[in-house]
Amino acid sequence: MKSQKRNTLIDLFESSVSKFPQNTFLLEKHNKQWIETSYESTRKSVYELGAGLVELGVNPKDNIALLSEGRNSWIIGELAMFYAGAINVPLSVKLDEKNDLLFRLQHSDSKYIMVSSSQLHKIRAIKDELTHVKMIIVLDPLDKYEDREIHIEEVSRKGRLLLERDLAGFLKIGQSLTNDDIATITYTSGTTADPKGIMLTHRNYTANVEQSLTLTDVQENWRTLIILPLDHCFAHVVGFYIFMHRGAAIATVENGRTAMETLKNIPINLKEIQPDMLLSVPALAKSFRKAIEAGIKAKGPRVEKLFNLALRVSYLYHQEGWNKGSSGTIALKPLVALFDKIIF
Repeated sequence: MKSQKRNTLIDLFESSVSKFPQNTFLLEKHNKQWIETSYESTRKSVYELGAGLVELGVNPKDNIALLSEGRNSWIIGELAMFYAGAINVPLSVKLDEKNDLLFRLQHSDSKYIMVSSSQLHKIRAIKDELTHVKMIIVLDPLDKYEDREIHIEEVSRKGRLLLERDLAGFLKIGQSLTNDDIATITYTSGTTADPKGIMLTHRNYTANVEQSLTLTDVQENWRTLIILPLDHCFAHVVGFYIFMHRGAAIATVENGRTAMETLKNIPINLKEIQPDMLLSVPALAKSFRKAIEAGIKAKGPRVEKLFNLALRVSYLYHQEGWNKGSSGTIALKPLVALFDKIIF
C-alpha cells in the first residue's frame, strides 16, 4: 500500500521559509511604527520558543491553551507548539473566566497556557481551580510574576540553550508529526449545550489551504490585515495560512488599552497597511457598510445618487469576484476604474 505524503503545517511553514526567506511575513505596530519580520526571522523565533516549550516540559500531544489578542506572538506561539509536538487550544478573548473559560481549560486538559497581559487577570481569577496547568506563559513583560507564571522571553532563552545542544533532536519532534495528528482544538460557542471541542488535524488545515487557493489567488507581494480574532476558524485558515503558503505578509490590528480602543485602531490600520485582501464576517461587514453609507448620505443627494450608480456598475462588473469582467461586462472596466478613483 502506498504511503500517504506528509503534508503538515510544519511542512507548509518550512516550504514557505525556503521559498521566501527574506519576504516580510509579520507586521506589528510598535511606538507608531510598523515593524516587519521576515519568514527567516520568524522561523528563528519559532524554533527558540518551540525548543523552550520542550525544555519547560511540554510533551508531544500536550494541549496548550492560547488566550490573546491577534499579534505576532499568537502566530509564533502556535507554530512553536507544533514544533514541540503539541496541540493548540485557541480561546476567544471575549470568554468569561468563571464559566466559559474555566470549562474549556478543564475540558481540554490544557497543561500549559499562553496568555497576553491584558487577559492574564482572567487566568489568575481561576488559577486555583486549574490544578492540571503546569505553567502559564505570559506574552508581555510584567513587574512581578506569580506562582506558575513565566515570561515568554525566558522560555525562548531556555530554547536557545537547547538548540545549541541539540538542534537535530529538537527538529525531529516536529518532523515526527503526521497528517492525522491533531493541530488544534477549537471550541464551539456553547449556545445550545456545553461547548464541543472541534479537533482539526494538520491535513485538515493544509487541505483547506489548497481548497481556498482554488477560489482566490494570493500574490507573494500581498498584505492582509487580520481584523477577525485569530481563534476564529475562517481567520485562522484563510487569513493566516494561505498568506503564509504564498509568502505574503500578515499584519495584526494594533492592540489598544481596551477592546474599544483596539476596535478604533482598525480603520487607522486599514489606511496604513492598505491590504490587498481583507477578511470579514457579515456582522462586521454590515457595520462597515452602515458607516460608509452614513458618510455618503451626509454629502448630499447628488453624491448619494452617484455612489449608488457606482455600486450598481461595480456589482455588475465584479460579479462573484473570481469571474469579474466575464459575460460581456469587461466593457465596464474603464468606468469601474473611474469610480474607484473618484468614489470608492
